[in-house]
Amino acid sequence: MPDDERYWEVEVKGVGQDQGKPMVVLRDEQDRQLPIYIGPCEALAIFQRLNAEFDPPRPLTADLALAMWKRLGATLKHLRIDDLWEGVYYSKLAFEQRGDEVLIDCRPSDGIALALAAKVPIYVADPVMRQDLSDEESGT
Repeated sequence: MPDDERYWEVEVKGVGQDQGKPMVVLRDEQDRQLPIYIGPCEALAIFQRLNAEFDPPRPLTADLALAMWKRLGATLKHLRIDDLWEGVYYSKLAFEQRGDEVLIDCRPSDGIALALAAKVPIYVADPVMRQDLSDEESGT
């Protein structure tokens, strides 16, 4: 985790809809919630990972990506959601490769699905977590 800014570890509370738009809701240790509007395919991928009974017969996209990175010597360590700019969230996947941290830009929805598949933490920057999103049209 970066030392220069406070990040909150969050859990994925669930996937749902708001006015017909798919969304994922993250919750921190202070019970603050962060809704992020996502696409329907990403919502399904996250929902499947949250469903304990879901056992796909073949690897899904996130499994494929994680397997490729592993073969290349990289391990996913965490996802961090860094910024919200003009209604769009920005995030990075943090990998460790040969002792170095490698950051890869990604949409939060894809990052959340990957983090759930890899069972790694998800962090949200404090300024993003403190935003009043009630009247902001936010997305990935």
